[in-house]
Amino acid sequence: MNTILKATGLTAAFVAAALITGCASKPADTTAASQSQKPVKTNTSYKERQYAANPSKVKFGEFKNVELKETELNPRENSGGNRKSAEKIDEMLVTGLKSIWPDLKVIPPGGDFSKSDQRTLQISPRIEHIHIVSTGARIWVGVMAGGSDLIMHVDYRDSSTGEIIANPDFWKGNNAWAGGHSWGASDNQIRDAVVAQITGYSAGNK
Repeated sequence: MNTILKATGLTAAFVAAALITGCASKPADTTAASQSQKPVKTNTSYKERQYAANPSKVKFGEFKNVELKETELNPRENSGGNRKSAEKIDEMLVTGLKSIWPDLKVIPPGGDFSKSDQRTLQISPRIEHIHIVSTGARIWVGVMAGGSDLIMHVDYRDSSTGEIIANPDFWKGNNAWAGGHSWGASDNQIRDAVVAQITGYSAGNK
Protein backbone atom coordinates (compact mmCIF):
# COMPACT_ATOMS: atom_id res chain seq x y z
CA MET A 1 0.00 0.00 0.00
CA ASN A 2 2.82 2.42 0.94
CA THR A 3 4.56 1.65 -2.35
CA ILE A 4 1.42 2.55 -4.32
CA LEU A 5 0.97 5.83 -2.40
CA LYS A 6 4.62 6.79 -2.98
CA ALA A 7 4.32 6.03 -6.70
CA THR A 8 1.13 8.07 -6.93
CA GLY A 9 2.79 10.99 -5.17
CA LEU A 10 5.80 10.86 -7.49
CA THR A 11 3.55 10.74 -10.55
CA ALA A 12 1.57 13.78 -9.40
CA ALA A 13 4.77 15.72 -8.74
CA PHE A 14 6.12 14.80 -12.15
CA VAL A 15 2.91 15.92 -13.90
CA ALA A 16 2.88 19.23 -12.01
CA ALA A 17 6.51 19.89 -12.93
CA ALA A 18 5.83 19.05 -16.55
CA LEU A 19 2.86 21.42 -16.68
CA ILE A 20 4.84 24.29 -15.18
CA THR A 21 7.76 23.69 -17.53
CA GLY A 22 5.55 23.28 -20.59
CA CYS A 23 3.52 26.41 -19.88
CA ALA A 24 6.47 28.67 -19.18
CA SER A 25 6.92 31.29 -21.86
CA LYS A 26 10.05 31.05 -23.99
CA PRO A 27 10.50 34.25 -26.02
CA ALA A 28 11.23 33.47 -29.64
CA ASP A 29 14.39 34.58 -31.36
CA THR A 30 14.02 37.17 -34.11
CA THR A 31 16.21 38.32 -36.99
CA ALA A 32 16.22 42.01 -37.78
CA ALA A 33 16.56 43.34 -41.29
CA SER A 34 20.00 44.71 -40.51
CA GLN A 35 22.80 42.98 -38.63
CA SER A 36 23.45 46.21 -36.75
CA GLN A 37 19.91 46.16 -35.44
CA LYS A 38 19.81 42.53 -34.30
CA PRO A 39 19.10 41.87 -30.63
CA VAL A 40 22.30 42.08 -28.64
CA LYS A 41 21.31 38.88 -26.86
CA THR A 42 18.99 36.13 -28.02
CA ASN A 43 17.53 32.98 -26.49
CA THR A 44 17.82 34.53 -23.02
CA SER A 45 15.31 35.21 -20.29
CA TYR A 46 13.23 38.35 -20.49
CA LYS A 47 15.37 40.08 -17.84
CA GLU A 48 18.55 39.60 -19.89
CA ARG A 49 17.17 40.69 -23.25
CA GLN A 50 18.63 43.82 -24.78
CA TYR A 51 17.46 45.22 -28.11
CA ALA A 52 19.26 47.75 -30.24
CA ALA A 53 17.41 50.89 -31.27
CA ASN A 54 20.11 52.71 -33.21
CA PRO A 55 19.43 56.31 -34.30
CA SER A 56 18.03 56.93 -37.76
CA LYS A 57 20.47 57.77 -40.53
CA VAL A 58 18.20 60.69 -41.49
CA LYS A 59 16.24 62.91 -39.12
CA PHE A 60 12.53 62.28 -39.53
CA GLY A 61 11.86 66.01 -39.49
CA GLU A 62 13.41 66.29 -42.95
CA PHE A 63 10.44 64.51 -44.57
CA LYS A 64 7.51 66.37 -46.07
CA ASN A 65 5.02 63.56 -45.49
CA VAL A 66 4.74 60.54 -43.19
CA GLU A 67 2.80 57.37 -43.98
CA LEU A 68 2.04 54.39 -41.75
CA LYS A 69 1.22 50.87 -42.94
CA GLU A 70 -0.90 48.45 -40.92
CA THR A 71 1.03 46.18 -38.58
CA GLU A 72 2.17 42.97 -40.26
CA LEU A 73 2.15 39.65 -38.42
CA ASN A 74 4.92 37.10 -38.68
CA PRO A 75 3.17 34.16 -40.45
CA ARG A 76 4.06 31.90 -37.51
CA GLU A 77 2.05 34.19 -35.24
CA ASN A 78 -1.02 34.49 -37.47
CA SER A 79 -3.88 33.40 -35.19
CA GLY A 80 -7.22 34.99 -34.34
CA GLY A 81 -6.13 36.34 -30.97
CA ASN A 82 -2.88 37.72 -32.36
CA ARG A 83 -4.70 39.42 -35.23
CA LYS A 84 -6.89 41.20 -32.68
CA SER A 85 -3.75 42.28 -30.83
CA ALA A 86 -2.30 43.61 -34.09
CA GLU A 87 -5.47 45.63 -34.69
CA LYS A 88 -5.28 47.06 -31.18
CA ILE A 89 -1.62 47.93 -31.70
CA ASP A 90 -2.52 49.70 -34.95
CA GLU A 91 -5.11 51.82 -33.16
CA MET A 92 -2.62 52.83 -30.49
CA LEU A 93 0.15 53.48 -33.02
CA VAL A 94 -2.06 55.80 -35.06
CA THR A 95 -2.93 57.76 -31.92
CA GLY A 96 0.69 57.92 -30.77
CA LEU A 97 2.21 58.85 -34.11
CA LYS A 98 -0.45 61.45 -34.86
CA SER A 99 0.68 63.23 -31.71
CA ILE A 100 4.01 63.66 -33.54
CA TRP A 101 2.71 64.03 -37.11
CA PRO A 102 -0.88 65.35 -37.09
CA ASP A 103 -1.07 64.89 -40.88
CA LEU A 104 0.02 61.24 -40.71
CA LYS A 105 -1.46 59.24 -43.59
CA VAL A 106 -2.65 55.77 -42.59
CA ILE A 107 -2.50 53.19 -45.40
CA PRO A 108 -5.66 51.02 -45.47
CA PRO A 109 -5.35 47.23 -44.98
CA GLY A 110 -3.91 45.62 -48.11
CA GLY A 111 -2.89 49.01 -49.49
CA ASP A 112 0.54 50.29 -50.42
CA PHE A 113 2.42 53.51 -49.86
CA SER A 114 1.51 56.42 -52.10
CA LYS A 115 3.55 57.34 -55.16
CA SER A 116 3.91 60.96 -54.11
CA ASP A 117 6.66 63.04 -55.67
CA GLN A 118 7.27 64.59 -52.26
CA ARG A 119 9.81 63.01 -49.97
CA THR A 120 7.91 60.69 -47.62
CA LEU A 121 8.82 58.77 -44.50
CA GLN A 122 7.29 55.31 -44.86
CA ILE A 123 6.75 53.39 -41.59
CA SER A 124 6.18 49.61 -41.65
CA PRO A 125 5.68 47.89 -38.26
CA ARG A 126 5.87 44.12 -37.91
CA ILE A 127 5.15 41.75 -35.04
CA GLU A 128 7.96 39.21 -34.94
CA HIS A 129 6.70 37.35 -31.88
CA ILE A 130 3.67 37.74 -29.63
CA HIS A 131 2.25 35.78 -26.73
CA ILE A 132 -0.18 37.70 -24.55
CA VAL A 133 -1.81 35.66 -21.78
CA SER A 134 -5.51 36.56 -21.61
CA THR A 135 -7.17 37.76 -18.42
CA GLY A 136 -9.34 34.63 -18.42
CA ALA A 137 -6.29 32.40 -18.58
CA ARG A 138 -4.70 34.31 -15.71
CA ILE A 139 -7.80 33.91 -13.57
CA TRP A 140 -8.18 30.19 -14.22
CA VAL A 141 -4.58 29.05 -14.63
CA GLY A 142 -2.56 31.82 -12.99
CA VAL A 143 1.20 31.33 -13.01
CA MET A 144 0.94 28.12 -15.02
CA ALA A 145 -0.25 30.13 -18.05
CA GLY A 146 3.38 31.26 -18.46
CA GLY A 147 4.71 34.69 -19.32
CA SER A 148 3.74 37.22 -21.98
CA ASP A 149 6.02 38.55 -24.68
CA LEU A 150 5.87 41.02 -27.58
CA ILE A 151 8.69 41.70 -30.06
CA MET A 152 8.15 44.27 -32.80
CA HIS A 153 10.37 45.40 -35.65
CA VAL A 154 9.79 48.70 -37.47
CA ASP A 155 11.21 49.79 -40.83
CA TYR A 156 11.49 53.51 -41.56
CA ARG A 157 12.06 54.01 -45.28
CA ASP A 158 12.99 57.09 -47.35
CA SER A 159 10.62 57.12 -50.34
CA SER A 160 13.03 59.24 -52.40
CA THR A 161 15.81 56.62 -52.31
CA GLY A 162 14.01 53.43 -51.23
CA GLU A 163 16.57 53.07 -48.43
CA ILE A 164 15.65 51.81 -44.97
CA ILE A 165 17.09 54.55 -42.79
CA ALA A 166 16.17 52.94 -39.46
CA ASN A 167 14.99 49.45 -38.47
CA PRO A 168 14.87 49.18 -34.68
CA ASP A 169 13.47 46.33 -32.60
CA PHE A 170 11.21 46.88 -29.60
CA TRP A 171 10.45 44.37 -26.88
CA LYS A 172 8.51 44.01 -23.66
CA GLY A 173 7.70 40.92 -21.62
CA ASN A 174 7.00 39.56 -18.19
CA ASN A 175 7.48 36.23 -16.50
CA ALA A 176 4.81 33.86 -15.26
CA TRP A 177 5.06 35.07 -11.67
CA ALA A 178 4.66 38.75 -12.55
CA GLY A 179 1.63 38.02 -14.73
CA GLY A 180 0.05 35.70 -12.19
CA HIS A 181 0.54 37.98 -9.21
CA SER A 182 -0.86 41.00 -11.04
CA TRP A 183 -3.96 39.05 -12.15
CA GLY A 184 -3.17 39.83 -15.77
CA ALA A 185 -2.55 43.57 -15.40
CA SER A 186 1.10 43.33 -16.46
CA ASP A 187 0.10 41.15 -19.46
CA ASN A 188 -2.38 43.74 -20.72
CA GLN A 189 0.20 46.53 -20.39
CA ILE A 190 2.74 44.89 -22.70
CA ARG A 191 1.20 46.14 -25.95
CA ASP A 192 0.89 49.65 -24.49
CA ALA A 193 4.54 49.60 -23.44
CA VAL A 194 5.84 48.55 -26.88
CA VAL A 195 3.70 51.16 -28.66
CA ALA A 196 5.06 53.76 -26.23
CA GLN A 197 8.60 52.67 -27.13
CA ILE A 198 7.89 53.05 -30.87
CA THR A 199 6.26 56.45 -30.34
CA GLY A 200 9.17 57.59 -28.19
CA TYR A 201 11.71 56.43 -30.76
CA SER A 202 9.85 58.22 -33.56
CA ALA A 203 9.70 61.46 -31.57
CA GLY A 204 13.32 61.18 -30.49
CA ASN A 205 14.55 60.87 -34.08
CA LYS A 206 12.50 63.75 -35.41
